Amino acid sequence: MQWGLLLLTLIKEMKALTNVPSTPYIEPMNSYLLFLLPLAIFLLWIIGRAPKSQPSSQRPDFIRQASDSIRGPEVPVVSASNSEAPDEVEYNYDVVGESFRRDGLLALVRSHKAFDTGEIYGSAVLELEPTNEFDPTAVKVVVEGVHVGYIPKFDSPAVTAMIKKRGKKEIEVPVRIGFDTNSPEPLIGVKLALTVE
Repeated sequence: MQWGLLLLTLIKEMKALTNVPSTPYIEPMNSYLLFLLPLAIFLLWIIGRAPKSQPSSQRPDFIRQASDSIRGPEVPVVSASNSEAPDEVEYNYDVVGESFRRDGLLALVRSHKAFDTGEIYGSAVLELEPTNEFDPTAVKVVVEGVHVGYIPKFDSPAVTAMIKKRGKKEIEVPVRIGFDTNSPEPLIGVKLALTVE
């Protein structure tokens, strides 16, 4: 046992110190050692009796906890199915800025009860945002009335032109909102089925 080895080493060191010729510095040290040795034995005994920590078999669900902590209006569920991806739809386009929209995304996860599946499928509306102070061609992504991110700035002029070419201010595209259910603090991502022309 490790503690026994340590105790034997301490006893040997004490014996070695007591065999040293007496000097004004060694004698006080011997009296301290006589006090410290029983104290060390007692502490080792306490440490040996401490209960061992058991790894938890169930990870905390931070998405559910974060979603439960949100205060604000509930998001109405528009889509009836959020567990399976629609057939033959390729979600190939990443939305940006989701980390700034986490409260809205958590509200969507909560309203769809998607804690276990980690996915929501539905429709996203791409809306032009000409009043955006950073990009006059900005295109925001809205899912069920919740702003969840933006089209990346490098593609926003092309997407803006694509929307205007259709004579509209917004278009609707399929969306997948997802997160890793095995991660203790997952990021929530938004992907669109969108091909930029």
